[in-house]
Amino acid sequence: MTSPETDSKHEKLSEKDSKKFGTKPLLLVFLTVFIDLVGFGLIIPVLPTYARELHASDAMVGLLMASYSVMQFSFTPFWGRLSDRVGRRPILLASLFASSVGYMVWGFSNSLLMLFAARMIAGAGNANIAVAQAYVSDVTSIENRAKGMGLVGAAFGMGFVLGPAIGGICASFGLAMVGFVAAAFSLVDFVLTFFFLPEPPNRSKAGSERYGNGPRFYLDTVRDPSLKVSLAIFFISTFAFANMETTLVLLTHDQFKFTTNMNSWMFTYIGVLIVMVQGGLIHRLSKKYGEKKLIGVGTFLAALGLLLTPATINLVVLGLALALLAIGSGINNPSNQSMLSKLAPPDRTGGVLGVGQSLATLGRIIGPIVGATSYQFLGYHAPYWIGTVAMVVALALSFKLPDVGGAKNGAPASAG
Repeated sequence: MTSPETDSKHEKLSEKDSKKFGTKPLLLVFLTVFIDLVGFGLIIPVLPTYARELHASDAMVGLLMASYSVMQFSFTPFWGRLSDRVGRRPILLASLFASSVGYMVWGFSNSLLMLFAARMIAGAGNANIAVAQAYVSDVTSIENRAKGMGLVGAAFGMGFVLGPAIGGICASFGLAMVGFVAAAFSLVDFVLTFFFLPEPPNRSKAGSERYGNGPRFYLDTVRDPSLKVSLAIFFISTFAFANMETTLVLLTHDQFKFTTNMNSWMFTYIGVLIVMVQGGLIHRLSKKYGEKKLIGVGTFLAALGLLLTPATINLVVLGLALALLAIGSGINNPSNQSMLSKLAPPDRTGGVLGVGQSLATLGRIIGPIVGATSYQFLGYHAPYWIGTVAMVVALALSFKLPDVGGAKNGAPASAG
């Protein structure tokens, strides 16, 4: 436990060091997160097709998608806590190397076993977001921290948009090429990090603050009356989106006869809409309407989009459905994260956000399994109907959220 004087000294030092560091380290962290999401975006539109070529059932595709998130779920707290002890730079290097190995295995895959190995290794490597965020905390002052975290968020958005587009181009040279290109991105980032990224002079306990809590903390957090509704929406929304994310390529291939290239551009379309909402609209909307209303609107739009996606083979309806889903998710996710950060006690904010991230990752594990299994055994409508019901539940829960507009120090302004 540090004293207030020590904390104050650390903040003064970090403010001084943040000026001395300049922007180059932050740009390298931006590149790391960007490449993580490019690699993820490269793979998502082509994975179901590649798995089917290797004779995977639709249910097996879901397990394959879930395996990546299982490794992220396991390694995100591991990398975060380990970076507190041994340093941010060595952990970023280790995770980037693991990512490149995973993508290289993908490139050489000729069996489902190798494809599973590729996704699990890449998932472990790409679980470095906690380390990237901790690095930003270490090298920015309190005044500049929001800007630094915004840079990480921008890297997420750009990677998710450009990944599928690059994947579509690579797929025209063969599905294996997607893995080799993703591996090359990770190796370039590894080299740049090795030569140009310095270790922060003052390392905080950001990893342990967010992921160093025991099972009791997790149980107490999910049972906390002021937090459990927001956490439930976190899980449900991610679960519903993962149902779609896993089966959309299967749906468009089976019902619309989309090629891999067309699927890649479809995911690019979804990503562009999400980034447009999160980058250009959400801040102004949250100031005007508050998080509670936005979560309600976002969950409603996402539910409507999920319901319409498999309703017809008309491409105009599909485009509208995906737009509603993307806009709804783009509104709902950051609004709920902001809600959770305001509801969390100031001394537990990092830990509570860590629990929220863990629940979201759990949704990305269960969602693909439920979605792909229901697609195979209940029909192509089933994952979207399940997702719609889930988002309707989230919409109902949103009415129980407090109104946090104008709240101070994480306390809600009034009950809703």
